[in-house]
Amino acid sequence: MNILIIAVYELRRLTRSRWVLMTLFLLPLVLIFLLGASLSEVVGDKKAETIEPVKVAVVNAGGTGSSEMIKAFLESANIKDYIIPHEAKTRQEAESGLRSGIYGYAVVVPKDFDSGVQSGGKAELEFILGKDRVDNTVAGTAFDNFLSIMNYKQAAAMTLGPEAVAAAADSHQEGTAVKLGDLSNGGRTYTASQFYAASMLLMFLLYSGLTVTHSLFSEKDNHTLYRINSMPVKGSDLFIGKMLGIAIVTMVQCAAIILLSHWLFGVYWGNRPGLLALFCLLMILASLTFSVIACMFSKKETEATSIINVITVGMTFLSGGMAPLPDSWVNSIGAFTLNHWTLQAVIRMMLHSDLEQILPNLWMMLLICLILFCAAILSYRKVGYHE
Repeated sequence: MNILIIAVYELRRLTRSRWVLMTLFLLPLVLIFLLGASLSEVVGDKKAETIEPVKVAVVNAGGTGSSEMIKAFLESANIKDYIIPHEAKTRQEAESGLRSGIYGYAVVVPKDFDSGVQSGGKAELEFILGKDRVDNTVAGTAFDNFLSIMNYKQAAAMTLGPEAVAAAADSHQEGTAVKLGDLSNGGRTYTASQFYAASMLLMFLLYSGLTVTHSLFSEKDNHTLYRINSMPVKGSDLFIGKMLGIAIVTMVQCAAIILLSHWLFGVYWGNRPGLLALFCLLMILASLTFSVIACMFSKKETEATSIINVITVGMTFLSGGMAPLPDSWVNSIGAFTLNHWTLQAVIRMMLHSDLEQILPNLWMMLLICLILFCAAILSYRKVGYHE
């Protein structure tokens, strides 16, 4: 009963404070809106990738006329958008054009290419790479595909007869030659609003430690802790009651940020609400226990507040929650922060990732919370909460 009375008093004290309401509920939503709107081009969805057409120099060896097979291939609807052919008289002319940047790729067609293929010979072309890696990839893929189809038809005709080639041609369906898309996460991606909603949620859950600091030290600074201890109230009851009241306020804050960001800004939090709630509870537990440790070994409220501020801002930055950082930093240095494991898990839930990809983060958060919880109990037993 004492614990419940103290928890209710803590709830009333926190809900009557305008500073608490502004900091815990309004400020996170303002930051989510501002960061999500201003950094939409930096984080999350990117503009659709486009493939620029490649200028290809076509050299007909031996000075013969152009190959009808190559001409038909280059004039096909699927290739016109990616290959711009330019006839070059000699190999030297093509190489000169590649060096000067006139062409991005060059193809040397052997003498009597068409007749050789029609007589059962292997389809072969000579490729000369240009300066740009993307141009080489685009043009090389197109011509490699052309040779593969030609040689496949040759092999099918020699093995199964001309009827097999005709049947394959009849069953072929026209389609786009290139399809752009995100091959990971089932084609899903996250927006800047989603990213910063998750990041700011975790940062302000850590900032709930400031509420712990103010609550614990206010009793000492107001000299009310001595009078409370003189009453038939255990010190542990007082301490647990305060933590319970702050935990309830923090859980309400967490739910408010998630629901209001969804309703106001359309932030999608994924398809695993139960798992999201579990990660939030673990983050709240880690924040409260870490704040308790900081308060137990700090003589003044300003010392504990400074520690919590520095740790919160540092972990948010190193985990990539404030600004995009190189993956090498986020996955190495950021792995030593609480935000890293929870933020990556929340992002994966937003992307509908498999449970196997999220469970390692859950086990790590459980381990971190267990260590912090044990450390908080030991620090309380060693230092205690008294004036």
